Amino acid sequence: MGNPGPEGEEIKINSKYMTFAGEPILPVMGEIQFSRTNPEKWEELILKMKANGITIISTYVFWIFHEEQEGIYDWSGYNNLRKFIELCKKHDVWAYPRIGPWCHGEIRNGGLPDWILKKEFRVRTNDKSYLNYVDRWYREISQQLQGLYYKDGGPVIGIQLENEYWRGKSGEYHILELK
Repeated sequence: MGNPGPEGEEIKINSKYMTFAGEPILPVMGEIQFSRTNPEKWEELILKMKANGITIISTYVFWIFHEEQEGIYDWSGYNNLRKFIELCKKHDVWAYPRIGPWCHGEIRNGGLPDWILKKEFRVRTNDKSYLNYVDRWYREISQQLQGLYYKDGGPVIGIQLENEYWRGKSGEYHILELK
């Protein structure tokens, strides 16, 4: 499960439950889609969720918002992932970014930028060209989260890759495809 965190504050998972510092806990996750919410409201929303028993806040990181034009990234204003995660840390709430590249989240293209759909490859496949763009996207996100992972004293306890996979009757995994 990766680095469990600082000694005495380890987060671990077994087949039955999650533990924090060796004690079983029941985490409660809620969602704030930071890039769809006014940044002036982020702190208030985080505090409301915490007051209602939420211990982990998940949030989609929609590629389509951060790289509208190929190679030009925007991490400011509504797109300021780092600021949002820092606010989670400030208020002692764990964070769980859902970074895609496919996020669904009732957003156009599953959050994939329009420009990537014009490329000469199928998205959401193991096509090397597509995966090069995904790798670049993940590197951008990792720069935004630098120092905010739980192992480094930050609130990010996990990351969800992709979204909307399911196992068919044949036992093979399938994805929702763009038509």
